[in-house]
Amino acid sequence: MADEKNKDAAPAAEEGAKKTLPIKTLIVLLVALLIEGAAISAVFMIAKGPEPIRADAGLAEDLADEERQVEVLVIEEKFQNTRTGRSYLYDTEVYVLISKKYVDDVEANILGMKAQLSTEIATIFRRAEPSYLMEPNLATLTRQVGAVVVEKLGTDSVTDEPYVQGTLIRKCIRIRADM
Repeated sequence: MADEKNKDAAPAAEEGAKKTLPIKTLIVLLVALLIEGAAISAVFMIAKGPEPIRADAGLAEDLADEERQVEVLVIEEKFQNTRTGRSYLYDTEVYVLISKKYVDDVEANILGMKAQLSTEIATIFRRAEPSYLMEPNLATLTRQVGAVVVEKLGTDSVTDEPYVQGTLIRKCIRIRADM
């Protein structure tokens, strides 16, 4: 029986040894975590927060300035019309409205196709009915000339929008040519 008691006591002792927690290790781990938490909290309290975000007013103004419309002279010439039976010359200036960011591209296109634009616009004036040339706001001529100018000057390769946002016939003075 004594042997049986020793056999029962030995597993009980082994179970007791297995169930005890490593208290020293837990205390050391807990102290390390508390020190680390205190150090991080102290750093956040001492350190300044992120800098406030400020808008760059100059950038917004630059973008708005690029979108501003600019008038560019396309052609200044005298065009003939004989549809009334008399020969008239029309001293004309045609401007286009474009965004400021496209000025260089459009001016280069205009210089490169000055003769084509002149020929197309001259054809419009030669074929124009006298009533079109007498309209107070020249709406019909403006629309026809605008279509030609938009077609010739093209579109922006990135946005695929036409460079020309509007066409203006600033001057269209009728001069009798067959006196």
